[in-house]
Amino acid sequence: MRVTIKERYANELTYEVCRCIAERLNLPLDFEIQYKKGNGRYVLLEHDGFKYYVIVSRLSADARDAFLNQYVTTVLGEYVDDKSFVKKLYVYVLDKSQKAKAKYIVDGYRMLKTMGINILNIDELRMEINPYVTFEDWKNAQDKMREYNKGNNASYAIEDEEGGYTLFGKLYGANGKDAAMTACMLACIAKSNDTFVRFIQVCEHGTEEISSTDKKLLQSFGVIIDSGAIVLKGKAAGKDKSTCRHQDEFKYNLWEKYGDKKCYMCSCDIESNIIASHIHRICDIDKSGLPEAEKRRQAVDADNGFWLCANHDKLFEFGNVTYDMCGDLVINPSLKSNQTDFVKYITEKYGIEKAHFTAGLKVYLKIHNNRVHLGI
Repeated sequence: MRVTIKERYANELTYEVCRCIAERLNLPLDFEIQYKKGNGRYVLLEHDGFKYYVIVSRLSADARDAFLNQYVTTVLGEYVDDKSFVKKLYVYVLDKSQKAKAKYIVDGYRMLKTMGINILNIDELRMEINPYVTFEDWKNAQDKMREYNKGNNASYAIEDEEGGYTLFGKLYGANGKDAAMTACMLACIAKSNDTFVRFIQVCEHGTEEISSTDKKLLQSFGVIIDSGAIVLKGKAAGKDKSTCRHQDEFKYNLWEKYGDKKCYMCSCDIESNIIASHIHRICDIDKSGLPEAEKRRQAVDADNGFWLCANHDKLFEFGNVTYDMCGDLVINPSLKSNQTDFVKYITEKYGIEKAHFTAGLKVYLKIHNNRVHLGI
């Protein structure tokens, strides 16, 4: 039997580790390890024309990505590129302690299971791993983890108005590898639901584009990679689009300001029914005569919008509801009494939260109120 590992992992992927893996696979235990240059934290075992790729975790589950997730797409990419007919892909976990059972670590196991990748020594963890069956299943798990760990913001996904899934993936370091893995996992869910995944690239720390290897992998999974790039926290723009709309960047900025897609005026959180709604309309920004850079800034500015359901989006656009300069909800007095009753019936939130009522938002709100002839 031939066993191969990459030189850079020689100190951790020892003969004993390889022997344990071979034993799990019911393979011969008489082998010598061959070393190759390159990346990929895995053991490749070849026997009787069959190839076994086994991704191996770090020794300690101290961090979600550093423990396992950041290595998955590198190995998965090599696995997909290998055109051998008889091959299999597994994971082997070195840390079987309680740390390896933390919620954010288990999330990684579930993502692997969703992609059809099993953990060879799952019995040593003494737990059952279930795949994510639906987008909502995965999203709910992410929300719970964010409650547990407020800093868990590497990847953010929404169900868009077209029925597909849009993933906003940060590109730098371990975040980038985790985002690529998440995209592959969501593609598996999307395929079972006959829909699609769009990957929106989020620039940070000088990164401007997903790595070529991860890009190739995502495309093999059917993920649609947006040709533009999102600017994170107002840094220099990456590849631009042909208009000033930049709707995906606007959505990302709304998420950073307001959180998950949920109507600001009511409790509706059916994501496909929630719109990234501008206060100062795009069509008016387009006609403003401002420099293109300023048009773009206004188009993506989180202060220039709310998450609104389809009902409240139209009510707001046509001035049937708005906010005054104190942040209080105003219902247009020209509405009939039964119409006013309907607006009150579907509305739960009657003011802008103090943290959201910024100076920038007030500027856009004044423009909006003047446009709908409610100079309040």
